[in-house]
Amino acid sequence: MAGAGRGQSLFESMRDSGPAGQAGGYVFVSEQVSDTALIPLAREAQRAGFTLVVNGFWGDVNATRQRVARINEACCAQSGARWQINPMLFQRYRVTAVPSFVLTVGPGDAPGDFSKVTGEMSVANALKFFAQQSKVPAVRRLASTTYTRAFATQ
Repeated sequence: MAGAGRGQSLFESMRDSGPAGQAGGYVFVSEQVSDTALIPLAREAQRAGFTLVVNGFWGDVNATRQRVARINEACCAQSGARWQINPMLFQRYRVTAVPSFVLTVGPGDAPGDFSKVTGEMSVANALKFFAQQSKVPAVRRLASTTYTRAFATQ
C-alpha cells in the first residue's frame, strides 16, 4: 500500500514486503489508531524501514486505500510508508494490542527469531527498548544499528 494512490493496485503495493524470514521491523496498527497517531508512526516506520501492518480492511478496500494514501501523503509525501494487510503476522507474533512493534531476525515465531513491545511509543523509542531490553542478542544489535542509521542524527 506504499504506492496506493499513485497508480498501483492495493495488491501490487502490498506484495513486495520482503521475503519471509528477512530481518526487519513491523508496526502493528488498527482502525482504532487515530490519524494523529498514525502519521508520526508512518513517518518513523518509513525512516527505519519498518512496515505498518493492519489485520484487515478498514471498512472496505476503498476506505482503506484512501486512509493509507492520506496518511502517507501527510507523513512522507512522495516516498510513503510501506503498508501490509496481513492477519497472519498478527497471529505469528501473537499481537493482541496495538500499537505493537516487532523486530525480526529469524524466519518464524520461535523465541530467538523476534522481539516484541506493545504500547503507545514512537518507532525510535521501540528501537531503544529493543536495543536495551531484548533477550535476543541479534535483535539488540539490529535495533542499535537501525536506530543509529535512522534516528541518531535527529
